[in-house]
Amino acid sequence: MAGRMRGALASTVAGSPVWAPRTRARLLRALGVRVHGSARVYPWIRFVGGVDHLEIGRGAFVNVNATIGANARIVIGDRVHLGPGVSLLPTSHEVGAREQRAGASTSAPITIGAGAWLGAGVTVLGGVTIGEGCVIAAGALVSADTQPDGVYGGVPARLIRRLGASAPEPAPTRAEPTPSTVE
Repeated sequence: MAGRMRGALASTVAGSPVWAPRTRARLLRALGVRVHGSARVYPWIRFVGGVDHLEIGRGAFVNVNATIGANARIVIGDRVHLGPGVSLLPTSHEVGAREQRAGASTSAPITIGAGAWLGAGVTVLGGVTIGEGCVIAAGALVSADTQPDGVYGGVPARLIRRLGASAPEPAPTRAEPTPSTVE
């Protein structure tokens, strides 16, 4: 019961827009979330159940309207950025009999590796590890592990392309000529 109470306080009090992001992170820390370093957590974060299993790494950024499930460990690594509306849902159900297909609850941990970026509306299911340096495209459903340094997208998320260890070259802007337009 105490875990659920802390989850309710985290959703209502700490999730309120009246706090600055770093103040919100301090409030979450006081309620039992393991928040490291200079993590920034934006408003309207919602906790489904307690907060006891959540860890947020140094320099992480949790944007508005995040939904965080309970019942299994969730690790948001260092420098991870979560877009608006990201859902981290470690709990699901076994498929039951025809009379009730939502069978017994099952939970499994979620780990998001350092430096990853999850776009708006991404959903991550239990048992998933997102590799370091991954980019998950907006709206993706991540139901299986991802390898480090990849771009994943879709429902379910699939590898779109590999990324190098350093930042990719920026795309040319309209003001810059591209090789095909240079005479």
